[in-house]
Amino acid sequence: MNLFLIDQPVAELIWEATDKRAVHLRKVLLAGNGELVDFGVINGPRGKGKVNWLKDGRVKLDFQWEKQHPNDLLPISLWVGLSRPQTCRKILVQAAALGVAELIFFGSDKGEPSYGLSSLWKEEWFELLIQGTEQAFACHVPSCQRVSGLDEALSVSSFHCQTRLALDVYEADGPLSPMTEDTVVPVQLVIGSERGWSARERDWLRQNDFALNHLGDRVLRVETAMVAAVGMLASAYWSGGNEPIE
Repeated sequence: MNLFLIDQPVAELIWEATDKRAVHLRKVLLAGNGELVDFGVINGPRGKGKVNWLKDGRVKLDFQWEKQHPNDLLPISLWVGLSRPQTCRKILVQAAALGVAELIFFGSDKGEPSYGLSSLWKEEWFELLIQGTEQAFACHVPSCQRVSGLDEALSVSSFHCQTRLALDVYEADGPLSPMTEDTVVPVQLVIGSERGWSARERDWLRQNDFALNHLGDRVLRVETAMVAAVGMLASAYWSGGNEPIE
């Protein structure tokens, strides 16, 4: 991790010796007394924590916080067909690191319903979003929901945009194209589950104005397609076209 995220901008806190964050400070970062370590508040400011190791192995941290920095999440709403838990874990971490603003996992016609019963969806999913955000040296964490299908995803998405894209290696009308600085707009990007789309879902996507695009002839894993597609769409924001999300 490149910084630690905490819930609120406190003046100080103490971590127990067995806390995994204290262990990381001691064994990985090798942080000594008086050393300053990078911290952030979830959806808040960044700052520095001054390390003070106590005799019993606990660590006391004294904070100095910077001003609130702009929301740096990308205006991309990413919908992903519910896949194997290990696949969804990778997507949660990488999507948070890339900075998508919204994640929606939906049940798909060809997906396995039991995947939704995984312990991943109890508490672990949020920890993985935090992990990805910390890796990116960022504070703003994507929102994340799990819904029954595409209809519900459309109804709960906080994005109301005209640019709607869906990946499909078999029936795409053309390749996914990077946006330019002149065409930067909020986007809903939909990726199917590991077995792809049913005919009914393709019809639904077309009827709801989603353009079917491909990433070439190769069939990619869901998590690989996600990183490639988000990277293409985000390149315009990275080059200076990004507007902060309100």
